[in-house]
Amino acid sequence: MEKKNMEEPLTSEREITHQHTTPKQAKGGLITMPFIIANEAFEKVASYGLIPNMILYLMRDYSVGVAKGTNILFFWTAATNFMPILGAIISDSYLGRFLTIGIGSISSLLVLFLLFS
Repeated sequence: MEKKNMEEPLTSEREITHQHTTPKQAKGGLITMPFIIANEAFEKVASYGLIPNMILYLMRDYSVGVAKGTNILFFWTAATNFMPILGAIISDSYLGRFLTIGIGSISSLLVLFLLFS
């Protein structure tokens, strides 16, 4: 009877190379990019369209001067431009990419409906 070498691997080299070359299904990447780009584009168009109306609203209804109203809108625009960083932290740490994008899109849409109604 022939003894097997204890150091001999249990699987052949062909099986090992086959296991490493099997492609895994990619997550995210180009699959999610069109939705993210479209969502961001529509949000920016709505945001930039809202600014002239907001300055008139601040001046007429709140009696804010042009300079102060411009500063308020500047800080609002700066805050909304930095929100993707907060969204990325929440997405990576807690919720995941699809849930975060879905919640962000729905909340953005609801806020715009609230502002325009």
